[in-house]
Amino acid sequence: MSDEETSNVDVVEPTATTISEPEPETTTTTISEPAEPTTTPPSPPETTTTITGISEESLSKFQSSIQSLSSIIPSIPPSITFTTTNKNSNHHPALSLLHDPQTSSEISSLLRQPNSGAGDNNLCRWLYDTFQSNDPSLQLVVLRFIPTIAGLYLSRIPLRKPLAGFEAVLLALYAHETTSRAGQPVTVNVPDLSHPSLYHESVAPNKNNATALNLAVISPSLEPHGTVRSTRREEELVEAAIGACKSLYGRSLHDIDAKGILATESLIRLGKMALESKDVVVVDHTEISISNVISI
Repeated sequence: MSDEETSNVDVVEPTATTISEPEPETTTTTISEPAEPTTTPPSPPETTTTITGISEESLSKFQSSIQSLSSIIPSIPPSITFTTTNKNSNHHPALSLLHDPQTSSEISSLLRQPNSGAGDNNLCRWLYDTFQSNDPSLQLVVLRFIPTIAGLYLSRIPLRKPLAGFEAVLLALYAHETTSRAGQPVTVNVPDLSHPSLYHESVAPNKNNATALNLAVISPSLEPHGTVRSTRREEELVEAAIGACKSLYGRSLHDIDAKGILATESLIRLGKMALESKDVVVVDHTEISISNVISI
């Protein structure tokens, strides 16, 4: 090869090839907090309480009681009627009626009227219905007047007037107490030194009273309220008593018992006199008459 050809040949210089290392892939991992479970909140149950925690049923009973009382006592203070609609009150509205001096004075004055204890008395009916509502706050209002009713009832028994209104209220209270006791007496356990306590050690028990409980009866068990009689059954009781006396009189005649014959015959005569003298004031021959005149 000639020099000219050699000069015409382009000499290609080797180029440096740079091999770059592949860049590492950067993966961004986003850790998200677990989402709160989206649960539909349960619908609130039907509530029967107001803002102050007084049940709607109790408030409704008080409102009906106030409406009935307003027909008996027209001048009810506005403070009591306001609590029937004010649900933001801090106490039961019946407490306003209980502690109101004006209303209590008017009710007491109505109870002291001569014909207040009759069976058709509206105030006695209101007291009876209010106690039968079984609302503790309303029952407390009725208990406020029980001493007055009991005192008037005991003082009017000798007058031989029907007191069915007072008796209805007292029997309602008696029936409630009988039901709450469930036929059990009210007792208290007297501490016994034979049983250990935090303050003393046990003492050797007596052989005769080793396991006996020292129970003191405060109030015995009450009779069923259905057996309690009222003055409305006075005529029925008189007729039944006369029938019993006649039976005893016949038995005395059969046994030829002179004392029994005289006693039962006297009772029968008194019974006939009581039935025949309907227009005359009935006299209880067993009571000692009170008089300012001394007869010699």
